[in-house]
Amino acid sequence: MSISLVAIQQELKRLYPQMLEDYRRLMMIPSKKSAPLPAAPFGAACAQVLQAASDICRREGLITGNVDNYMVYGQYGTGEEYVGMFGHLDVVEEGVGWDRPPYAAVIENNRMYGRGALDSKGPSIAALYALIALKNLKMQPLRPIRMIFGANEESGMADMDYYLQHCKAPVMGFVPDNKFPAIYGERGRAVIQISGPVKEFNDFFNNYLLRLDGSGKTLGIACSDEHFGNLIVRGVKLVEVNGKTAVNFSLSIPVCDIKSILSKLKSTAGNLTVELLSFTEWALKNPNSSNVQALQAAYTEVMHDSATITTTTGMTYAHKCQSVIPFGPSFPGQNGIAHLPNEWFDLDDLMKCSEIYAYGLAKLNEVTKIIPS
Repeated sequence: MSISLVAIQQELKRLYPQMLEDYRRLMMIPSKKSAPLPAAPFGAACAQVLQAASDICRREGLITGNVDNYMVYGQYGTGEEYVGMFGHLDVVEEGVGWDRPPYAAVIENNRMYGRGALDSKGPSIAALYALIALKNLKMQPLRPIRMIFGANEESGMADMDYYLQHCKAPVMGFVPDNKFPAIYGERGRAVIQISGPVKEFNDFFNNYLLRLDGSGKTLGIACSDEHFGNLIVRGVKLVEVNGKTAVNFSLSIPVCDIKSILSKLKSTAGNLTVELLSFTEWALKNPNSSNVQALQAAYTEVMHDSATITTTTGMTYAHKCQSVIPFGPSFPGQNGIAHLPNEWFDLDDLMKCSEIYAYGLAKLNEVTKIIPS
C-alpha cells in the first residue's frame, strides 16, 4: 500500500507536540565527547544521549538495538536487507558568544536554539519521526527501515567504523546532515603543511599564499572534474613547528591524483618541506542509483522545486558508507550556522524535513529492484 503525502503531513502534524518534546529532551544533554568509560566509548554524556534516543524508539514500538554504545537504532520491520538513516547526536564544544544557554533548548521566534539544534539533533529527530509516522500509517515495509544514531561523528566517526564492522550496511538510505536536494558526492580533503628556512619560507608566503586565489592556480595545483568542479584552498594558518614558523592549509578536492598535486606543490615550494598531514579521498556515488533518484523525486514533489542533484564540500557518515547519501536538512539558499554560537533550527524546517524524509522512505519502499550506489 502506497502512502500519500497528505496522509504523511496529517500524521506528522498530529505527532508534532511529541516530536518537539523529544527534540528538547535530546537538546538538553551536553553530548560532547569525553574520556571513555566502561560501556561508554565516547564518554558518559554521549552514552546518555544514545540511551535517550533508544528509549524513544522503544516507546514508539520500534525494534531497538545497541551496538556496544557506539551506535543505537530503532527499526520498523524485519529482514536482512534494510534501508538505513544515520544521524549523529554528539556535538562540538559550545565556544563563546552565546545569547542563550547552549543546552536549555530555548524556543524563540519559532526556532530551537542550542548546540546541536541543526547539527544534528533536529534533523535526526525529523528522520526518526518520519519513520514513526510511516509505522503509524501502517505502511508495510518491503525492507526493514532503520534509524541509526551515532555519537562520534564530530571527532572521527569511529562509531560508524565500528557499526559497519559489526552490522551489515543498509542497501539504501540517507544521512540528514548536509543539504537538499539529493547529494551524490562528497569532496575529498587534504591538510598540507609547508615549512623551511626563514628566508625561503617568507618568500614563498609573500609570493604565493598572499596572492592565493582559492582555486590553487597560484600554487600550480588547480584542477577540476565534472562532479565537484574546482579544487578549493582554504584555512591558511601560520603554525609553529619545532620552534619555527610553518603554514598549514586544507584542500577540498575533486576527483584527482593527490600524488600529482603534492608533486606540483613541491615544485612550487622549491627547497621548502611539503608534508601531507592528512588525506581523505572523495566519496562519489552513482547519480542514477535507485537511492538518489527516489530521494530526489521525493524532494521535488514535496517542495515543488526543480533543483537538480548535486555534490557537497561537506563530509558526513555517507563518506563511510557507499549505500547512503547526504540528504538535507538545509534548503537551497540557507547559510550554514552549525558549530557557531546561537546555533538554531527553524521549526517549520524541522517539519518540512520530516515530510520529505517520510515521503522519501515511502518511495524507497516502492523500489523492487535496486540500482546500487
